[in-house]
Amino acid sequence: MNKLIHEQIQAVLDSHPNLWLVQNGSDILLSGSLHFSASVEGKETITANYDVKISVPYSYPRDLPKVFPSGYSLDKRFEHTNPDGSFCLAVPIEERELFELEPSLLGFINNLIVPFLYGYSYFLKYGEHPFGEREHGNKGILDFYLDTFKSRDARTVLTSLHNFAVHGYRAHEKCPCGSGKKVLKCHQTELKSLLKNKELLMADLAKFITR
Repeated sequence: MNKLIHEQIQAVLDSHPNLWLVQNGSDILLSGSLHFSASVEGKETITANYDVKISVPYSYPRDLPKVFPSGYSLDKRFEHTNPDGSFCLAVPIEERELFELEPSLLGFINNLIVPFLYGYSYFLKYGEHPFGEREHGNKGILDFYLDTFKSRDARTVLTSLHNFAVHGYRAHEKCPCGSGKKVLKCHQTELKSLLKNKELLMADLAKFITR
């Protein structure tokens, strides 16, 4: 275990004493009860505990952890799980952006796992999603990009993003949103954020654009 992972795991254990460390040959496992108290603006505070397994790859932070329920399965009506049974915390590029807000294992818990579990708890209580519902799979990925640029023109958004991904950021090109404005005067911040994770962006675009 390298120094970075060791220090970040210790910060998690200090903040969440009901988690413990299990190390094996393929990854590092944080297992136990995760306690949280969280709220969303305009909605109630929820306090809960969930047993989880947080699998941290030795390639972290290049590759992010996966999170699994421990000893139970999520309600089947809540469709945000991956084929391997892990929590679908966000679209991959969105997951990376949220991680980079606080790039540590504790930040990963605070900005990704806790909101996911809050949303799940809220769904169980009220039958709806507190953050609004996004489709799972490729439809959810497409919705993420359309929502980012506040557009419903998938062809324009995807084609423009592909051009920026291939040729790089050019301030005077038209914005992917389809407004006709130069990106410098429009969704510059959103585009630059996506281009920071060009490999993930290209992987997503490949699902929709064939050459």
